[in-house]
Amino acid sequence: MSRMLYTTDELVTAVRSRLDEMNRDSVDTDRDILPALNRGLEYAVDIYSRHYPDPFLQHIVLPLSGAEQEYDIPGDVYEDRIVRIEIKTSRNTYREVTRIMYRDAVNYETDGTTAIPYYYTVVGRKIHFIPGPSGTYPARLWYIKEPEPLVLQQGRVTLVNTTNNYLVVDGVGTQLTTESDQLTNYVNIINGQTGEVRGTLQIASIDGDRVTFRSNTSRSTVLGLTVSDSLADLGATEDDYICVAEGTCIPYLGAPTSNFLIQYAVAEISRQLGVQSQEEEAVLEKFEKQVKSTWAGRETQIRVAKRSQAFGVPIRPWFTVTRGK
Repeated sequence: MSRMLYTTDELVTAVRSRLDEMNRDSVDTDRDILPALNRGLEYAVDIYSRHYPDPFLQHIVLPLSGAEQEYDIPGDVYEDRIVRIEIKTSRNTYREVTRIMYRDAVNYETDGTTAIPYYYTVVGRKIHFIPGPSGTYPARLWYIKEPEPLVLQQGRVTLVNTTNNYLVVDGVGTQLTTESDQLTNYVNIINGQTGEVRGTLQIASIDGDRVTFRSNTSRSTVLGLTVSDSLADLGATEDDYICVAEGTCIPYLGAPTSNFLIQYAVAEISRQLGVQSQEEEAVLEKFEKQVKSTWAGRETQIRVAKRSQAFGVPIRPWFTVTRGK
C-alpha cells in the first residue's frame, strides 16, 4: 500500500475549505495560497533538517583536482547545509574530512597538497579543503537537499508510450505550452507514489490529452535540472503526474507535514484577511514536537566504536604531503 500523499491542488482545496473562503478575488491561488504553502514547506524543512534530516539527505561524488583547493557548493543544497564530507580511498573505503571554523584554517594552511585533506571549511558558496587535494581520490559530499517548490499539477498520467515518446493524461493543464522559449515548455514527471521527481522533459506538441516530448531538446538543462530526451529513461508509469519544471505537484512527505502546510497557509492568509488567528504558534509548536519524535518506530541509530585490539583507538594515518603542488 502506498503512502498517503496529497497533490498541491488538494492542499489548495483544503486551505480554501478551512478558510471557508471560495471568492477568488479575495484569496487567489497563485498570489496567496501557493506562496503561503511554500513558506510553510520551507519552515517545515528547516525543522526537519535540525531534528530529523534523513528524508532530505542526499550525497554526490565530488571529483577533486590537484589544481583546485575550493569547490562550489551544489545549487540544490538547502541553506548551504553540508552534513559530512568523505574521501574515497584506493581500498574503496571512506575517510571523513573534519570541518573547522574559518578562523582556525590559518593554523593548518600549507602550500602543499595531499591525497586526503585533513580539514575543510565553508567560505561563502565554496568548500575550502586544507591542505589542498592532490586529485588522487574523489570526495563524497552529504548534504540537506532543498525541497522542490510546490506547483499545481498539469495532468495525471493514464498512458505511457515510450516508443513514440508521449504520455496521455486525464486533462492537460493550462500552464503548459509548446513555445520552446518558455519555461512552461519544460515539465517534471512526478512519481505519484513517492512525490519524487523522475526527470525533466521538453514538450514537442500537445494534442488533446496527449503530450509528446522532444527527442532533440533545445536545452540540456533548465532551472538546474537535466533535460532528458527520452521518456523511456525516466521510468514513468500510470498515476504519475506532470507539472511545470519549476517544482513538484506532490509534497515529498505526507502527514503530519501536509496537515501542517494546510494550517500554516490558513493562519497566514487569515491574518492577511484581517482575521485574528490564535492557532498558528500552537500548531507550529505541536508540529515541531511531532518532528522531534519522528524517529520513534525506526531502527535506533548509534555511533559504532571499534573495540578490537587492532582497531582499539581511532588513529588517522599520516599521509605524505607533496610540497609545491
